[in-house]
Amino acid sequence: MDFEKIIGNDGLKSLIASHIRNRTLSHAYIIEGPRYSGKKTLAKEICKALCCENKNRSLPCGSCRSCKRIEDGYNTDIYTLNSGDKASIQVQDIRELTSTLGYYPDDGDVKIYVIEEADKLTTAAQNALLLSLEEPPKYVVFLLLSENSLNLLETVRSRAQIFRTQTFSADFTAEWLMSNPAAKKASEEAVNSAATVCRGALGAALLALNEKSSAAASISKDAGTLVELLCKNQKSDAIVFASGIKYSRREFEDFFDYALFAVRDLLSVKCGGCDTSYYPDADTAAETARHVKLSKLYNIYSALVSAKDDITKNNAHIYAVMMTLAASAM
Repeated sequence: MDFEKIIGNDGLKSLIASHIRNRTLSHAYIIEGPRYSGKKTLAKEICKALCCENKNRSLPCGSCRSCKRIEDGYNTDIYTLNSGDKASIQVQDIRELTSTLGYYPDDGDVKIYVIEEADKLTTAAQNALLLSLEEPPKYVVFLLLSENSLNLLETVRSRAQIFRTQTFSADFTAEWLMSNPAAKKASEEAVNSAATVCRGALGAALLALNEKSSAAASISKDAGTLVELLCKNQKSDAIVFASGIKYSRREFEDFFDYALFAVRDLLSVKCGGCDTSYYPDADTAAETARHVKLSKLYNIYSALVSAKDDITKNNAHIYAVMMTLAASAM
């Protein structure tokens, strides 16, 4: 079976394998899907399959020299670009990446350029990438990873084939978690909660369940604390607390996702719903929501969305944004 490490995504796997075996590869692909839905894993397996020395076997074979080198991160014909701790990927980053296009592959017959977080390419950076996408050397393949391909220019999308990663039902996700060694000691309640909050992304479910991930647990707890302070109109406490939150821009993406999940739960129970994704149950969420008006919750939600965009997309000063959030959401 091709791409054995990839769960589900059967149609996508079959199509990619067909492109490789029949030599009908596009010069560029966009891999689209929610955070932690396996985009990086899929990109890595595609890299292995493209470079695999045993294309008559299951792709990738996983045992040839090339597959092993890619698994260990040693293949010099694979270039990866991401934003790091920056809010965006700039023109200069793209120029540095594409400056190597003219050199033939060192270790095979293909060079692969993986652009993670392609959503963070500035408009100028996307325009700088266009020529390379349109007329790359015949041995070059681009893989652009994106949460939402609509964030990319139409001119970029038109030059690439779009693959969408599969998301899974809560029931399937719960069953998968229960079969995962990392979830052996988890309670049924914890598994079901993780399966609900992940929005169909298996990686997100595993992250939510992994209590050993102190960073994730801390981020989730801080998000909930700030939301509760905002709900209780404790402005001075919220400002002090927000000023002490120290995360990277990438970690702030998780922080705001957790905070938005929490507010959605509060809105849900306020309107009579009983399903929660952040809080362990509806009663816990209802206790927080009891003393806050719907209009207030909508105001908090809007302020969180704005703050997330400012920090993760607009490269705004983190401290200033958090201070504004703590003050304006009151």
